[in-house]
Amino acid sequence: MLLDFLSLIYPATCLNCNQTLISAENFICTSCKVDLPLTNDHLNPENELFQKFVAEPSVRSASSYLYFNEGGIAQKLIHALKYEGASQVGNMLGGLYGKLICLGFVPEIIVPIPIHEKRLERRGYNQSLGIAVGLAEHFDGAEIREDLIFRVKNTETQTKRNKVSRWLNVENIYSDIEEDLTGKRVLVVDDVITTGATVGMLCSKLSAANAASIHIICAARG
Repeated sequence: MLLDFLSLIYPATCLNCNQTLISAENFICTSCKVDLPLTNDHLNPENELFQKFVAEPSVRSASSYLYFNEGGIAQKLIHALKYEGASQVGNMLGGLYGKLICLGFVPEIIVPIPIHEKRLERRGYNQSLGIAVGLAEHFDGAEIREDLIFRVKNTETQTKRNKVSRWLNVENIYSDIEEDLTGKRVLVVDDVITTGATVGMLCSKLSAANAASIHIICAARG
């Protein structure tokens, strides 16, 4: 009753168009959901995102749910997820993409990109974990592992850096993986991928731990 009363006073609105949401809608209205900028990467194994990781032979696939455009729907959703405390946006994006994709197998391990403990304390949650949780609903038996690898270097934001600077900025940012991953299929989950520097470093660590195959999914890509 209280929630119903509060919703009358403070109705939830679409993160993109600010239209009042009906009870069956979450974060974005039905109209904006139809207009989501889908990449359809999962339909093209040689897509643009995958090309960023071809130097790492253990990476077998990479796909993004949305295109990230300045001022677009994806940017507004990711901004709300990372900077406005809307942690459940991650679950929504992961769940929506999980309905579309078909990897042809179930990954044994899902690894959300870890964030540094200082950033985790400030934000209160890891935005990539929410996306991983949404995806995991469609991969029965997959285990989300936050304890496999840790962020040990708290780097500055990558947003305004060029490609070379981004790669230099993420050197030695992760701990080594002590667990033997021989024979394991690993799914790496991130919120936004631009150059792929951060994800690439993580994949190198997974390869060093003998992961059989690495697959990458993100909510949006530049």
